[in-house]
Amino acid sequence: MAAQLSPEYQHIVTLTPYPLALIVALLGYGFNRSRILFAALNLIAAYWLIQIGLQTSLNQPDAFVLFSMLSLLLPVHLALISLYKERGLLTPIGIIRVLLIVLSYLPLYVLLKNGSLALYLPDLPMVMLEMLLHEYYLSEAAALTFGLSLIPVFVSFILRKTYTDAALFAAIISALIMLSWFNQPLISALFVSASLIALAISVVQNSYRMAFIDELTCIPARRALQDKLSTLGKKYTLAMCDIDHFKKFNDTYGHDVGDQVLKMVAAKLNQVSGGGKAYRYGGEEFTLVFPGKNEAEALPYIEQLRETIANYPMHIRNQNRPEDNEQGQKLRKNAPETEVVSVTISIGFCEKTAELTDPQAVIKKADEALYTSKKNGRNCSTPANFQPEKKSRRRGQRHDYA
Repeated sequence: MAAQLSPEYQHIVTLTPYPLALIVALLGYGFNRSRILFAALNLIAAYWLIQIGLQTSLNQPDAFVLFSMLSLLLPVHLALISLYKERGLLTPIGIIRVLLIVLSYLPLYVLLKNGSLALYLPDLPMVMLEMLLHEYYLSEAAALTFGLSLIPVFVSFILRKTYTDAALFAAIISALIMLSWFNQPLISALFVSASLIALAISVVQNSYRMAFIDELTCIPARRALQDKLSTLGKKYTLAMCDIDHFKKFNDTYGHDVGDQVLKMVAAKLNQVSGGGKAYRYGGEEFTLVFPGKNEAEALPYIEQLRETIANYPMHIRNQNRPEDNEQGQKLRKNAPETEVVSVTISIGFCEKTAELTDPQAVIKKADEALYTSKKNGRNCSTPANFQPEKKSRRRGQRHDYA
């Protein structure tokens, strides 16, 4: 299909990777994603050499040597980049990493321009001369290099689970396909462009996650809530939730345990049913949004959440437990390692009414209802307008933390 394009469009396609690389590099620099910038530099350097030195038959000695070296350099650099930690660009380690990429490709350009690359053909080892499979363009050495390079890229993707690592994994797969089917028209331009687009998307996704997802609890943050509030219709209910006695809990068990409490509560709130959505409002406060529901309709789902959290056994690990797993297992056989406490939340909720048309006014009214829940003994939910049928509330066997 690419071969059917007019010469003008083919020329545009071959030029596309250059502005894309510039955009990706600027995004990487602007958002302090050095690995994105390094990957863009690696890809565009290889692509530039392909355009100036490999637009001819690989039967030419200089073209074959250049192709063989690029088949090794591309995956090796992507593997190294996948192992890097974000250390910034304008730092000693950042400058060294840039120079490592530049100084690995620059000698190839110099030798190509001097017509000296062909002189190195007799020195290439046999594994770089023999193709792995006759229908593909990868040598045995290149195939082995890609196989080994895929390991750190894939492991980094699995362990880190970041958009950057996903883009690097996509880039090395694209490089493998590009070099394997190198005789296809415009394949280098298309696959390098695709890799650069994946890198650009990863920056956008990372930025979105930083802005809209709470880093500790991994649920949408307050900025995401503001966006949601601007899209709500004529009927909705907002609930404000607060962890009871969180400051005392934090002071008693420490901030690490306090963070675990926040994560647990957020995870439970994130399982809200009835079309609701959970957001971290700030500190130990959370917000539930129920589009299309009034207070009476939202109440069963709110109560279900409150009871689920109150009945969840929160295990507090022994602060003196050993880091070694074997020692920990031995101690667990002889003595209890955890203390079980009950974490509860108080909730106030309010629906949109004729008097409360602005979401911020609804939140304020829900906050007032939350304060009422606190005054009524905590671990309860209070609607701002709806008067539910009163019923006795049974507490669990565990004592609420006070």
